[in-house]
Amino acid sequence: MFDDFQDLDEEEGGGVGALASSYEPDEPEGLESPRDSTFFVGHEKNEQALINLINSGAMPHALIFAGTKGIGKSTLAFRLARCLLKHGTAESNQDSLFGDVPAEITSLSVAKDDPVFSKVASGGHPDMLTLEHSLDPKKTSKNGDIDVYTARKVAPFLRMTSSAGGWRVVIVDNADTMNRNAQNALLKILEEPPKNTILIVVAHRLGAMIPTIRSRCRVMHFDPLAAVDLATLMSKEVGGTLSDKDKNILNFLAQGSIGRAQKLIASGGLDIADKVLGMVEHWPNFNWVDVHHLSDQCGRMGQDSNFGNVESTFNTIFETLVFAKAKGQGQEGQNALQEPLNKDVCLKILESRSLEALTDIYDKLTAHFRQARFSNLDKRQAVLEAFNIIT
Repeated sequence: MFDDFQDLDEEEGGGVGALASSYEPDEPEGLESPRDSTFFVGHEKNEQALINLINSGAMPHALIFAGTKGIGKSTLAFRLARCLLKHGTAESNQDSLFGDVPAEITSLSVAKDDPVFSKVASGGHPDMLTLEHSLDPKKTSKNGDIDVYTARKVAPFLRMTSSAGGWRVVIVDNADTMNRNAQNALLKILEEPPKNTILIVVAHRLGAMIPTIRSRCRVMHFDPLAAVDLATLMSKEVGGTLSDKDKNILNFLAQGSIGRAQKLIASGGLDIADKVLGMVEHWPNFNWVDVHHLSDQCGRMGQDSNFGNVESTFNTIFETLVFAKAKGQGQEGQNALQEPLNKDVCLKILESRSLEALTDIYDKLTAHFRQARFSNLDKRQAVLEAFNIIT
């Protein structure tokens, strides 16, 4: 039952996407938040593990949901919270979760018309607290991390008596953005957790959490969404129909993250990625007229998303090539060259470059784009230079 859980002290990684560009487009509007979502797909094994913990009365005081951003960790965290708040009773405790409730839980789902669902969705449930980035009083935006003042809200909340006589639940979203002081404030709760309480920590970078927190939590790892699950979610969340070509591009660039796929579509990333992929097919003899058109498109005022999507496409292409080269010339290496990459061109690049040379190209690309973004360099020239780097 606990095969899906393990504790790790090192930064997690591995697989294509582990080194992907840090560029993230702005959050698109109109997306269903984890608080409001009734639709869940892709992590059924993790959900069943939680159901088993509930039915066996072995729910731990603290869980860490760890994995890539935008793959459904927060959605499952809210599903678990709603289930506990709906079914928990006054007799519940960490040794016997649902007291005398005779029926076993078969799903974490709670109907949208249930009062618990609406209270959680509105943030008004008295037995639930969600920690997110705090609002900077001097700005209209949120801070870049969860500060210690926000983290200190957990202790007094958990020590209060449950209004319904059952569970008190805390979800810490984007927990890896907590600074050291904030994490230490959370650690004090984990050292002596009150009864009938659960802390659900959602972390995109497990290695950013201090070891003493990880050692006191049960860690559940989430894999990136499979292509079929990503396609299912895209058809529901985005609406409309996507061509097979667009689906392949999304699957390649999103790396199993529905959040990243949504942002790519909202920021025009499909069109930009298609252009970059088409140009790379002519390696090393690029059509420089097309390259200049692309660079002009990225260099215009207010077109940062275009430049960011060029960056993420370049980095993902060469990250994939490094991964394929490391796997060798056999079938495993060739399997890494998924659509929409042109396999013949990729094999030509792999045959002409050593693993060290490909890694050097990837490192130069990531450093080049990072410098262009943070040093406010000419984006048009930066795109042109990227094509020079890969030759």
